[in-house]
Amino acid sequence: STQSTWGIIFSEAMEPNPVWYDEEYQRDLKEAIKGIPEDQQVQLALLSTIDKERKRLEFEMEQKIHEVIMAYEEKLQPIFERLQEVIEGRGTVKPEQEPEVKALVDPAVWTQHAGKPSKEIDNFWADTITSNKTLGELVTDEDHAVLRFLRRVELRRYAKSKNFDLIFHFKENEYFQETLITKSFILARESDPLETKSTPITWKAGKKPSEGDSFFDFFSSCNPKEKEQGDSKEYNRLVDKLYNDFEIGVAFRDEIIPSQVDFYLGIVEDFGEDEE
Repeated sequence: STQSTWGIIFSEAMEPNPVWYDEEYQRDLKEAIKGIPEDQQVQLALLSTIDKERKRLEFEMEQKIHEVIMAYEEKLQPIFERLQEVIEGRGTVKPEQEPEVKALVDPAVWTQHAGKPSKEIDNFWADTITSNKTLGELVTDEDHAVLRFLRRVELRRYAKSKNFDLIFHFKENEYFQETLITKSFILARESDPLETKSTPITWKAGKKPSEGDSFFDFFSSCNPKEKEQGDSKEYNRLVDKLYNDFEIGVAFRDEIIPSQVDFYLGIVEDFGEDEE
């Protein structure tokens, strides 16, 4: 496989055998049909056989959609790189961009600042994250102070699966040791997480956020399967965490990273809300 500058991995086609058609599913299906009155079991077996064709077509559709997404992600990467350059104060206005940029600021601002060295945009990612409705409710004041050191967030998609990674680049800071933290999502299907894996955070003495629940609780691995045969309360807790973490991950993947500029400026509509 090859890898782009922004970490999107392009590998061979997705697995030909969908998750829903494995041996475990077949066993569960057979057991479920046994629970139906005998005079209807053949009908239910026929329904399931026909429904398998629906699932196959849905899987094929998901593959095609995923291929389109991957193709456009490759085209988007140079744009995200240019956005990051501007955020870090390394971007410049090109001649062909000047009319549009100039139209968005007051003439006095343009005259005074155009062409002069830029500086990093303060708290860009901290403010972008807190502007998102899903994540803003999770970020405490203590969290925001830590997020000021976040300098970049990347998305890594895989051509062979729906799995994705979020890669958080931090400046060296007074709160924890790591400067690169990865949160990985392993999915059965587009909206069906199986587990997450995260770089553990090594907090410095007395620096871990202490205001109850923290956004940084997101950075821990979660695999409910490991507790499936044990404590039911712990299993249910892990299932809840898995889906909560997945909601956060999707917010980064589908909202915050692609619409980072609008979130920072506070001009983005809330995603997922019904229009009145």
